[in-house]
Amino acid sequence: MRKNVLLRQPSGGKSLSGLRSSAVSAFVLTVFLAGSCIDANAQESPATRGRRAANPPAAEATVTVNEQFLNSFLIAVFDNLHEPSIPLTIGGAASTAQCPSEIRLKREVNGVKTAVHFEQGRIVGPLAFAGAYSSTLMGCFAFSGWADAEVTLEFDQTRRALMARFHVREIHLNDVPVVLNGPLLNMVQGTVDRRYNPVALFTLEQLSTRVNIQPAGGALQLRAKEIRPEITPTALTLYVTYEFVRG
Repeated sequence: MRKNVLLRQPSGGKSLSGLRSSAVSAFVLTVFLAGSCIDANAQESPATRGRRAANPPAAEATVTVNEQFLNSFLIAVFDNLHEPSIPLTIGGAASTAQCPSEIRLKREVNGVKTAVHFEQGRIVGPLAFAGAYSSTLMGCFAFSGWADAEVTLEFDQTRRALMARFHVREIHLNDVPVVLNGPLLNMVQGTVDRRYNPVALFTLEQLSTRVNIQPAGGALQLRAKEIRPEITPTALTLYVTYEFVRG
């Protein structure tokens, strides 16, 4: 027998009646789960219970976000922080006060908005940008446009982190000769690869925590062991495997 437990906060944002602390909540949940385990084990043979004890199922937590969440996050970046920028430091680029060689992410350029969309196995979307490039051979020229980009995710066991790799597939420039598309694309991708790719989004340490269970006279360490990303056209889901040890 398997029981699913759903704890839901009452409407209006008020705390659950009678639960005065997280420790008491944890205690009640522990007692309920223990009762569920006793009920299930009562229907199993001793041999089956022995196998279950020797091979407990992995503890797994899931975090799911949709496109709206990530796009709202991007809007918050533009509203509250500086425009993200990266310097263009290859291909003979020079940077001066009058002409900084850099590319800046923009909220929108000529009707194209920076946004993300989910596909099977990857995140894609247009990135609006503006910038400038200065070199001794070509002088200084400003540019703007948008790029097709994609992001892939994978868990790196060596780094103990969920890694993201950014790839710029195509650049569309405004009022700039088409012949510059290729060089600028190579320059941007080369800069991203050298300075950023791959990017650590979450480490196992960041996803680990310690829970104090006062009624039980101690605490448990919730240690994240692995992160498995899954990207579908409707959501990004992270499956985080945990182990519980006395903490």
